[in-house]
Amino acid sequence: FSFKIYVHLKEGSGADGLDALKNKPQLHSMVAKSLCQNASGKNYIIFTGPSITSLNLFEEFEKQEIYCCGLLSARKSDCTGLPPSMLNNPETPQSRGQYRIRMKGNMSLICWYNKGHFRFLTNAYSPVQQGVIIKRKSGEIPCPLAVEAFAAHLSYICKYDDKYSKYFISHKPNKTWQQVFWFAISIAINNAYILYKMSEAYHVTRYSRAQFGERLVKELLGLEDTSPSH
Repeated sequence: FSFKIYVHLKEGSGADGLDALKNKPQLHSMVAKSLCQNASGKNYIIFTGPSITSLNLFEEFEKQEIYCCGLLSARKSDCTGLPPSMLNNPETPQSRGQYRIRMKGNMSLICWYNKGHFRFLTNAYSPVQQGVIIKRKSGEIPCPLAVEAFAAHLSYICKYDDKYSKYFISHKPNKTWQQVFWFAISIAINNAYILYKMSEAYHVTRYSRAQFGERLVKELLGLEDTSPSH
């Protein structure tokens, strides 16, 4: 599901204005905090991309009993407080599946090699717990459990995009709020279809996403004929 949307509308030239924060770690951190306002004390695990992953944010979330696992990038991430030795690639060649670890309290920084170096920051998984990445051509590649968990959750985003991104309502608005409105409506319909597929009604009549959207529109318009076209 797409569970929550955050839109930053604040304008101005101050330190918290959109112009000052645009494309900077402060803006991404502020968005993450807003999206996780209701997650405190529930032991949730938040998976983040490079633009959001940072030691300061993860430590702040940990105080709220929100745990994290994120992909790091020396170019896109806020790497303040992280050891430079872990951010630089080692000179000696490495085999696929090898990794290095540095720890600070509950926080682990993992540098894992798989045709390139990938770095993960987490306080949700023990770095000594083993996992595996399964590739169709390469077979199983060993990795820390944090890497396996991140790859699994990242696949949910890819699956959502593959299945539902084509059904977002295409509209060229004159105002920004109109674009946000149609974006939110599209997500709501996609979420409704996912709920429908989880219900008993789906086993009775299996509508495709296109048929579901057509039936929904006809019912909202009060049309008598709500049967989907074939």
